[in-house]
Amino acid sequence: MDKIAFYGSIDSDDYEIVASILKKWLATDNLRIKIRIIGEEIIYENEKIYLYCYNEIIDEGEEASFLLNGNISETLEQVKELLQQLLQLCREQDINSSFQCVEVNENGDEVSEKLYIE
Repeated sequence: MDKIAFYGSIDSDDYEIVASILKKWLATDNLRIKIRIIGEEIIYENEKIYLYCYNEIIDEGEEASFLLNGNISETLEQVKELLQQLLQLCREQDINSSFQCVEVNENGDEVSEKLYIE
């Protein structure tokens, strides 16, 4: 099974909305949400997926967003489809988002071209 790293951003400052989108995308209520002094973290992990999502540190006047990264044990094409589903869930909430994914080896080195999902 391939290991695909993914990265992205969801343009929202509301962790509850972001968590709701991620719950739908992952089809689970099993997200770990940590409230920190400087923001929130959302973590999900199972045998195929690791996801870490957190507030981007921004300057005053900039639009807030959540950054996410992780990896999925699927083919690059399957992960692209999954990220397109996440993009669609964000669009349904009128939230801008963008993602990218790339195949990595066991050392985390990129071994394919990056795919951009916007």
